[in-house]
Amino acid sequence: MPLLRRAATTLLSAITAAAMLCVAPPARATTYSTDFTDLWFNPNESGWGVNVIQQFNTMFVTMFIYGTDTAPRWFVAPDVEPSPAGSQNVFTGQLFQTTGPSFTATSFDPNAVTKTVVGTVTFTFDSTGTGTLQYVINGVPVTKRITRQTWRENVLTGNYLGGLTATGTNCGGGVPNGNILIFQTLTVQHAGGQASLNVKFVNGSGQDSQCTFTGPYTQAGKLGSITGSWSCTVAGGAANAGAFTLSSIQADTNGFTGKFHGNDQFCTYDGQFGGVRDVPTP
Repeated sequence: MPLLRRAATTLLSAITAAAMLCVAPPARATTYSTDFTDLWFNPNESGWGVNVIQQFNTMFVTMFIYGTDTAPRWFVAPDVEPSPAGSQNVFTGQLFQTTGPSFTATSFDPNAVTKTVVGTVTFTFDSTGTGTLQYVINGVPVTKRITRQTWRENVLTGNYLGGLTATGTNCGGGVPNGNILIFQTLTVQHAGGQASLNVKFVNGSGQDSQCTFTGPYTQAGKLGSITGSWSCTVAGGAANAGAFTLSSIQADTNGFTGKFHGNDQFCTYDGQFGGVRDVPTP
């Protein structure tokens, strides 16, 4: 039986119900889909871009581009929604051009703001970090490939209450499919583009156990990813190992979450990995 499978029954009985509520949710700031909130651009055409802010299934989009006279233009799409309804990766809406009071005005008059429909904008995302932007302004269609823009790498280093919750499928070797849970004390070391995530827990036999997930960390806009290997050990010498990818990692001052995919000699695992940041030691 794989070590991961044994961990599930341990934590269900060893950790209180209150602590279980601290398991991190799936990696998304919106509960509708992948969170596409970010600054998007074409790296071969640095100088223009698209800001996307997503709340549930609606995006507020601002575009900063240039006109035929090379002067800067600003367009806004306040209601970009799934198209067709329910789509997880295609969003479309009307595009507006606006005018308003000068930024040097001593007071701002909202009644002086005007908006004019100039076309449409459509996003078709083919991954969490890439997609195609199509827009029409005054009858002129434009298509651009876009990707998330990255400035700095997030740092996950810290102590957390968390770990892995996933479902094992395609299991063999006498191991049944089913849910797993590796959850307790999570310690993360992240420096020099490398990350190591260590979960310490007590297994179903009451033995001290730990699983370590290590690999290079990559940042893409606001999202991170780690692809590497994991290994688990139990006091007394038992061990298990495999490969994993932790994708769509979102982090803030409260903790982090990510989508987990991994495997070992027994099963394939898909689920979530994350943690709530622990309070500092006095």
